[in-house]
Amino acid sequence: MPAILALTLEGRAPPNPFRHADGLRALVLASVARADRALATAIHDANQPKPYAMGPLEAAPGPPGRLRCEIGCAADWAAEAIMAGLPPKGARIDLGRDEFRFEGAQAVRRASYAEMLDAGPEGHTIHLRLTTPTAHHASGPTRRTIVVPDPTLYAGSWLRRWNLFAGTPFSAALLEAVAERVVVGAFSGGTHAVALDRRRVFLGFVGHAHLVILPTGNDGPDPLPSALWALARLAEYCGTGVDTMRGMGRTRILRPAGEGGVPAKQA
Repeated sequence: MPAILALTLEGRAPPNPFRHADGLRALVLASVARADRALATAIHDANQPKPYAMGPLEAAPGPPGRLRCEIGCAADWAAEAIMAGLPPKGARIDLGRDEFRFEGAQAVRRASYAEMLDAGPEGHTIHLRLTTPTAHHASGPTRRTIVVPDPTLYAGSWLRRWNLFAGTPFSAALLEAVAERVVVGAFSGGTHAVALDRRRVFLGFVGHAHLVILPTGNDGPDPLPSALWALARLAEYCGTGVDTMRGMGRTRILRPAGEGGVPAKQA
């Protein structure tokens, strides 16, 4: 069951919330290794999307000095291993040259794949908010990065993760339907660059993007809206695009007040 875990640290906030992206990623993998070393090795070595995505290190609600990092898990076994292997409360955590104290972790949201699929469509427009830089790598001999919102790239990113970690995969033909019938109705925002470390800068789109599902023109059943909505709900756990392990591509669905969508479980 996909879950969002919230890790709380105590320490001085970094000037850049992505400054410790690699350190946080290492902390989580080390936690998995303490719980199941073979699983950690498999996750590290697999040339495919990982079963979890990291968020930036941001100020947490409450007293000053408390920081929070969210981890979106696309598989329940990943969430269980992370929680089982995290250090004890009060343990010292070194991220680069900065020292923090581990205050604890909890699951703040859960939703099964069946719930995400069975909730059905909530309309023909999906309003997305990309809260951290979001980008995709274009195929081909020259390394190029695509930052403009693109329905096929977004859906392809979500579909690959769904088919890796859900028990009921979607057909690859779904992407053909997305390419034919889903367009960007509007978007607002722009490119944003963040320093992941002293050597690397990541550039991506931050803002709002509205994905509009065009009608088929006939009266028969249309499976596309339910499928695309399910994938978009997964994006809230797994992110969108590349470098989600370093805090990129965080995705949220925006709904009118009073509309909650899939009944996510609160832990």
